[in-house]
Amino acid sequence: MEQTGHISVTIIGKTIAGTLNPKDIDIAETREMLTDVETLLFPTKTEKDERPKVAYEVKDGSVKNIFYLPLAKAIMFSALMAEVGNRGNIDLLEPKAAAIIDKWQRKSYNSGRQYIITSSISEDDLLTISNESRFIAPQSDWVNTSLYLYGKIYEEGGLSKVNLHILTDRYGKLTVNATEKQLTEGDQKLFKIYGLWVKGKQNLASGQLKDLELIDYLKYQPEYDEIVLQKLIKKATTNWARIGDKDEWLQEIRGGVNE
Repeated sequence: MEQTGHISVTIIGKTIAGTLNPKDIDIAETREMLTDVETLLFPTKTEKDERPKVAYEVKDGSVKNIFYLPLAKAIMFSALMAEVGNRGNIDLLEPKAAAIIDKWQRKSYNSGRQYIITSSISEDDLLTISNESRFIAPQSDWVNTSLYLYGKIYEEGGLSKVNLHILTDRYGKLTVNATEKQLTEGDQKLFKIYGLWVKGKQNLASGQLKDLELIDYLKYQPEYDEIVLQKLIKKATTNWARIGDKDEWLQEIRGGVNE
């Protein structure tokens, strides 16, 4: 049987009647907390798609949200949160996870509540968010861009949103919106290496891509670069042969300066 551990997010605050407790939390806020913690634990699509079972319990003190999960994940998450707490910033986190901490930080400023992350791995608090902490996500700028992507197309289709999925060396797995016509015309492209000319948005700080749309396909030709290189070499060789005194010509190009 797989060993389990737990992490907890304790919310401390005051109400008109006194100390905050689970009965003061509306179901909408509970639902939001569950979604937030799932994102914090599994911030990428791949992690969320492949995530293990996570059980939930709430206890007094003030409001202690406890999440039971495989021990290995609890250990990794605890180490990450401890490092974030030690550094005092959230630069280490995936963008979606950083956004959750940023969100709780802003709630803390507005409400005075504290969010304390602990785990079964350590007796010490891993991360404390209060109106005195500064766990603010950096505001990154997104710019419109168009670029070429190369990789294997491993999924196509969709009902409400038609798209394709491509695995690239540089950006990993990406989703690119397309039209039915683009997906169905021409050769079968699934599970083949292709180039895509796309447009979308790119983060200036991280290089992350989003909102990608397919403009056109570029059939991948690994021999293409070699052909271009050989043509350039041939052209350069011909031009070089026309130069008489090559040393004198190089000296002129350098502005008459000898090394």
